[in-house]
Amino acid sequence: MGEAPAVLWRGGKKTLTLCGGPVLEETLAWPEFEGKGRAVRRMTGYYRRLVRSCRLRWERETYCLACLRLAACREESRVFRPWQAGLTGEVAMEGADLLSIRMELREVRGDGRPLLSCSGVTWDWKAGAPVPLGMLLPERSRRRQLLEGIRQAGEGELRSGSCLLDPDWKEMARRDFRASRFCLRPEGIELFYPQCSLAPAVEGVLSFRVPLAGAAWTAGEGTASET
Repeated sequence: MGEAPAVLWRGGKKTLTLCGGPVLEETLAWPEFEGKGRAVRRMTGYYRRLVRSCRLRWERETYCLACLRLAACREESRVFRPWQAGLTGEVAMEGADLLSIRMELREVRGDGRPLLSCSGVTWDWKAGAPVPLGMLLPERSRRRQLLEGIRQAGEGELRSGSCLLDPDWKEMARRDFRASRFCLRPEGIELFYPQCSLAPAVEGVLSFRVPLAGAAWTAGEGTASET
């Protein structure tokens, strides 16, 4: 049957400056895969492109905005705090045929409030190809089953007081559901909603874990590990 290729986490830090002073601090962590072959090259190449895309945006658009903010702070005799940008990730599930990786982007600008986004890719690691949700769950029952799981998870968060959701979060969760925003967990599936879509910005990216007893990847001994 074989084993999934070992995940090797790479990292890097960089500080962009203006006139010798720090303006933007970058921190990156991304996965690469041990071994040879087309599948390994495809998966490693995907995350290398993601890193290049993040750096390109941060070192152009975000850096320019940070420099403008620095200039404004100097004119107003205010303290400027360097902006921060980061990419982190984790192996959410590793199974006999599937490997699911969750990545998170974080930016902290002048107001100190983090801007967050999250994505997940589930790989058929033997082929080096992403696996869509439709190939994992039956089309007919998928949406209804997952929305019910989201409702139950959200209500549980509210009862425990661990999360503050908007009054219309259930309707918005149904309307804004996207089958592409997911990763697998050993016990089921995790679904993401963008920051501010169902709750105040302070709650960040909302994720709901939906148990799926009997799903193909839950039958084995999947594991999860963070960077």
